[in-house]
Amino acid sequence: MKQWQTQVQAAREANAKGQPIADRVVQCLPEGMPGMMGGPFPMEVLQSKGQVTIIQEAYTQVRRIVLDRPQKAIDDVEPGFYGHSVGYWDGGTLIADTVGVREDVRYQNVPHSKDMHIKERISLGANGLLRDEITIEDPAVLEKPWTFTYGYRRMPDYQLLEYVCEDNREYADEKGVQQIRIPSPNR
Repeated sequence: MKQWQTQVQAAREANAKGQPIADRVVQCLPEGMPGMMGGPFPMEVLQSKGQVTIIQEAYTQVRRIVLDRPQKAIDDVEPGFYGHSVGYWDGGTLIADTVGVREDVRYQNVPHSKDMHIKERISLGANGLLRDEITIEDPAVLEKPWTFTYGYRRMPDYQLLEYVCEDNREYADEKGVQQIRIPSPNR
């Protein structure tokens, strides 16, 4: 809690001075899990034999949930932005468990340990809304499990667009302060 409070205070002070601290978005890094599930951009969910694949338009993030396999021990998972997800169907609900999310991947700027588990219950709800109930468990950091829900509506005629962050106008300077490139009017 102290680490998080210190970071929040530093961000507030930097913002008040007009020198915001550069975040992952400025550095063109993907949100990872569970942030990618709440992104404001569309996503595509594909089901194939043995796997559910989720593609988020932002940063062209790809997450794979392998089905009907046991979860690996956390120490056997190479840490990544999306971790290692396994799942199974319980009727019409996809139950997914994710471990191995890199410790520098933050959700709402909250730190986590290498032992964090993300559990999801994904199902089709009323009015065709896809519902993802996410619970983060990490006793080393959280006093109790943290549960929240995202809802998604279908966009049947939408096709995902390419999203590459190579031309981002924002960048982190040598002090880690967010800056914006403003093209000269003579260009």
